[in-house]
Amino acid sequence: MAFQGSLKELPLPDVIQLIAVSGKSGAFLIEDHGESGKIYLRDGHIVHAEVGDLEGERAVYELATRTEGDFRFDATQTTSVETIDKSNATLLMEAARRIDEWRVLAKKIPSTDRVPVFAPHSGKGSVSFSPPEWRVVQKIDERRSIDDIAEILDESSFETAKVIYDLITSGLVRLAEDGA
Repeated sequence: MAFQGSLKELPLPDVIQLIAVSGKSGAFLIEDHGESGKIYLRDGHIVHAEVGDLEGERAVYELATRTEGDFRFDATQTTSVETIDKSNATLLMEAARRIDEWRVLAKKIPSTDRVPVFAPHSGKGSVSFSPPEWRVVQKIDERRSIDDIAEILDESSFETAKVIYDLITSGLVRLAEDGA
């Protein structure tokens, strides 16, 4: 069964649900700006996913929130690896929640390839960070992109972007202009 298309036209969670309902086995191959990932189905159930250094649920969420790139379902690709034990419904509902959250994040973070830089600070008062904020702040060197920081922290770009969004909202960080 050959099924392919653009993520701009069809969101990945919708496509996965369509194929999963039919009880198919195989792999979704997702290509986005030269990076590829896979989500494996066995008898309609998501059993494994991988993209970059991420595997399992984190890889599903990373791939499912992408709005650019292409997908292709290949029924000949299978895996014996099982890193996911949640139901498709649970995974896809969380993916949908993250897609909604990305819409909010995108207002301040248009792309995860942007570079966070420290905003000018008046020096008045003290600043305190939550543990996730501190982990991210320690990696901001004004050269690394959000994706780079996420990779160093072994986190998804989504989780890292959420923390950076909070830092931007608090006025401690801003995103460098393209090419700056």
